[in-house]
Amino acid sequence: MSQVLERHLKEGRLKPLYLFYGEEEFLMDRALARLEAGLAEQLGEAPARVAASAQETGLEEFLAQARHASLFGPGQLLVLWRAEVYPERVVQGAVPPYLEHPAPRAWVVLLAPALRAREVEKHPVWSRLKKSEAAIGFWKLKEEELCQWLAREARERGKHLSITAAQALVAMAGDNLAELSRELEKLILYAGEEPQLTPAMVQQLASHSRTFTIFALVDALGEADPRSRVAALDQLLELGEPAARILTMLARQVRLLLLARELAEAAPPELAARLGLPAGIAQNVRRQAARFTPAALKRHLLLLHQADRHLKTSSGNPRLWLEWALMQMGPG
Repeated sequence: MSQVLERHLKEGRLKPLYLFYGEEEFLMDRALARLEAGLAEQLGEAPARVAASAQETGLEEFLAQARHASLFGPGQLLVLWRAEVYPERVVQGAVPPYLEHPAPRAWVVLLAPALRAREVEKHPVWSRLKKSEAAIGFWKLKEEELCQWLAREARERGKHLSITAAQALVAMAGDNLAELSRELEKLILYAGEEPQLTPAMVQQLASHSRTFTIFALVDALGEADPRSRVAALDQLLELGEPAARILTMLARQVRLLLLARELAEAAPPELAARLGLPAGIAQNVRRQAARFTPAALKRHLLLLHQADRHLKTSSGNPRLWLEWALMQMGPG
């Protein structure tokens, strides 16, 4: 949750219009939910919610809806998705006039997940919003920030998550906050009345995690015996993962392995940055990549491409095509 937004709620001085931007949509969604809950607390009931996409409605037309609220009731929360698609001239023609005379009992949130910080700084309207604390950025967390975030999330639920356990959770589930939040919820349920969430609990949870199991499947590719690959595939299918998604995840991991091979001499910080992964997970990928030659990884990608084509064109059991590819993939 944004500290700026929390302060605005606490002080009772919400802006009539906010721009939420940046790549971390999970935090953006959290902030939007907090704003809606905060308005409900202040107004005594939840405001009417109006939602639209910038790809379907004009900005001026959307802002005009804020003035259509009933004289009665708590007011409106108007949410517009993909606001970054509007040209600068459209934003300049709609937002400043609205801010001069904002609609009473209306709060507007423009969501722009593809908007970057430098674009906000250069934009005549977005930069103005930022200076007035009405533009709030949401960014991917670094590995140490992920651990701190997990510890706070656990603490809010009455649990203590050690840094070591948090690191194990990140190593298992990656840096996707939505996935991490789901895994933390599972861990809390698994712990029951126990207040301490330990690394051992994380490891026990890992065997039931889709994310962990795809790593296990990639690990199994480095073994000569194909039975371990089939066993990892079975576990993913038992967890309810569709065959097409398993194929997509596996292809992504093989591409990461290939890139890690190309970056064999890179320092850990550079490797993590180039792979777009937390440092701990990047090192795991490097460890896995060392078991394959670049030529073998390219062959594996070709096999996965062929399996994908069969999945899309064949009426047979999708599992059979996955097994067909996995039986031919191995160390090398």
